[in-house]
Amino acid sequence: MHIFPKFLLLSTLLIFNSLSAQTADSLAWQAVMSSDNSAVTGRHESGLVAVNGNLYALGGRSQRPVERYNPASGTWAAVATAPLELHHFQPVAIGHEIFVLGAFTCCFPNEPTISDIYVFDTLTNTWSIRGQLPAGRERGSAAAFVYEEQIYLLGGNTQGHAGGAVAWFDRYDPTTETWVELPDAPHARDHFGAFVLNNRVVAAAGRQTSIPNPFADPVIETDVFNFFTNTWQSISNIPTARAGALVGGAGDEIIVAGGEIFSSSVSLNTVEAMNVYTGVWRQLQPLMLGRHSGGGAMLGDEFHVLAGSLNTGGAPETSTHEMLLLDATKNTDIDGDGLSNDEEEGIHNTDLFNPDSDNDGLNDGEEIALMSDPNNNDTDADGLLDGVDDDPLNALLVEVDPDNEPDVEVEPEPDPDVETDKELENNLEVEPDEESENEPTMTDTMSGSGGGSVCWWMLCALLVGRLARTVTLRVNYSSYRGVNFDYD
Repeated sequence: MHIFPKFLLLSTLLIFNSLSAQTADSLAWQAVMSSDNSAVTGRHESGLVAVNGNLYALGGRSQRPVERYNPASGTWAAVATAPLELHHFQPVAIGHEIFVLGAFTCCFPNEPTISDIYVFDTLTNTWSIRGQLPAGRERGSAAAFVYEEQIYLLGGNTQGHAGGAVAWFDRYDPTTETWVELPDAPHARDHFGAFVLNNRVVAAAGRQTSIPNPFADPVIETDVFNFFTNTWQSISNIPTARAGALVGGAGDEIIVAGGEIFSSSVSLNTVEAMNVYTGVWRQLQPLMLGRHSGGGAMLGDEFHVLAGSLNTGGAPETSTHEMLLLDATKNTDIDGDGLSNDEEEGIHNTDLFNPDSDNDGLNDGEEIALMSDPNNNDTDADGLLDGVDDDPLNALLVEVDPDNEPDVEVEPEPDPDVETDKELENNLEVEPDEESENEPTMTDTMSGSGGGSVCWWMLCALLVGRLARTVTLRVNYSSYRGVNFDYD
């Protein structure tokens, strides 16, 4: 019998967050200063993305340059001008190319959507157009991210700041320049960023913008799309409602930093982390400087945020740059059942938080090793739980109770050295000859019809011999080791 102690399961769930590696809540942000006093151009409603170990700042209100930060030299440099005013977008990178899609251009409050997909080549420092947004699903202020070399566009707004928040979700193949429409997110939102971690994308914070008060309708629900199940789920609400926040993540947590909200005239410095498996939020150390709608990107395990606006709305803009070193350690087996989280979700469809998904006494890892079904507590349908079944893959053969078996009488094998009754009778028969032709037969003698050569004692001897050789054998099936013979 293999029983996983129930108190271990309870303990696992109760102390999971404390055991799971995570960025220390006492860790402070660090200012990032260049080695030559260079700095990013102040901007907001802009984007930041990492490409080949460098950071690229793009876009923003007005026509801002493309600038590159080289962490090896600690310097900023302008590498290109923008093809037009691009703002309210989340840039993504595949290889050496940066994609800008789901952006607005021009002026508040009815900013038009840019339908074209702009691509910046970091090798040549040039722009090109590669495809367009899907017809009828154009929007700006949308979140974008990359998963398995495909670009995803989530949410956004069809009317600038005048309304039109959507929950649309689309996938773009940059090789074929084709789009696939996906299931809508549970909540429409704009002015937010999405982040991919552990085969999930998390949409947190943001708002549903409209006038006259574009800040008045924040979205507090957190939506998570699971790529293993291809389903959306709304989990715990973000503790601090805001829009224009910057997002990053490492290990098992996403990080939401800064933002703006109608109840505050200055930008927020609030930083919160959420475990993508449990949905549990916690607070981290605040930003050195509150900001919204600048740029946020991961560079290795470092979460960099820069630029943005210091007040709710559009001014003043900042060119400051700070960084938080995140703990990238992952808890790869949440419930300690011997299967990785990816194996549980992507292959076996077992419960991440229950080491014994079917509660049969065998943990999921043991069942996979035994080739039994971790989602079926009686794999061989023999009426026994797999945990108490000595062979959970084969139905148990029911043994017969030997005490209830009837005795069976069998005749013994004949002894070849002992004459049978028939042989004896044949040997007793006398062949008549001419001289004895008229002598009385045994039958005559036995019937008393006359004298004969066969005496009555011979008949008696025959009967006694027959009785002496008659035995009855009984077989007792109560023993599996052999046959016991009882002679009557």
